[in-house]
Amino acid sequence: MVSPSRLGGSLAPFGAGGACNGPTGTSSLCGLTGASPADRLAGTELVEGKGGLASHVPRTFLVWGVPANATAVTGNLTVTGQTSNGYLFLGPVATNNPGSSTLNFPAGDDRANAVTVALSRTDTLSVTFVAPSNGPTANAILDVTGYFTPDMTGAVYVPLTPARALDTRNGTGGLSGPFANHVARTFGVSGGSGVPASATAVTGNLTVTTQTSNGYLFISPIATNNPASSTLNFPVGDDRANAVTVALGPGGTLSITFVAPSNGPSANAIFDVTGYFVAALG
Repeated sequence: MVSPSRLGGSLAPFGAGGACNGPTGTSSLCGLTGASPADRLAGTELVEGKGGLASHVPRTFLVWGVPANATAVTGNLTVTGQTSNGYLFLGPVATNNPGSSTLNFPAGDDRANAVTVALSRTDTLSVTFVAPSNGPTANAILDVTGYFTPDMTGAVYVPLTPARALDTRNGTGGLSGPFANHVARTFGVSGGSGVPASATAVTGNLTVTTQTSNGYLFISPIATNNPASSTLNFPVGDDRANAVTVALGPGGTLSITFVAPSNGPSANAIFDVTGYFVAALG
């Protein structure tokens, strides 16, 4: 897995560019390689110049930091600074009037959604902001967490019955009590929740609850007090969740950081594991 890198673009389903078959009970991800959740390759400011997205005007950007033979990526798409309700569409082909949405939102509420999207033949993605009328704008951010290649050099995905690996409200996972602002905390994943020690990454659902401030959570294989990207954005008093694909750190661990506008606020975090990746069988 790779550390989340900031890009602007769209993702395609795994398997694009070649079929892969895993052992019985598994799904081959055609060489999924992960990125550590923290590396932002680009924001809206790097997509055809600085400035927010206008309604129904697609903008295309190059997804860099992934190999030339990558066919798709996984990541986290975030909207911020939007002046209207609406939605973002992310895909390999630029379109003014998309027939589907990737991330829906109201005005003035930063939101994020996990994505898996195919790359264009030139390794680009296009993002479109759709608002009820012309005039509104929105900024978009994409943090890349992994990529797919058409070979079997990456990893194989093994799905699991969802299992709770962390709940700071009751101490599940070894962390008890809410997160403080900019204080990273680490918990173990491998060896529990059905995840073997050989796992290199996991999929799951990250939830925030009882937060006393707006802010965001960042989940990563490496503990960092000042993350450069976000995994889950939220206002105060609104339980929210987001799907994640994230590489495991040393000893099969993950780290979470809560970031608020100031010191003092706190937030509880929950992480439910839904599957894991292991090295592809040769």
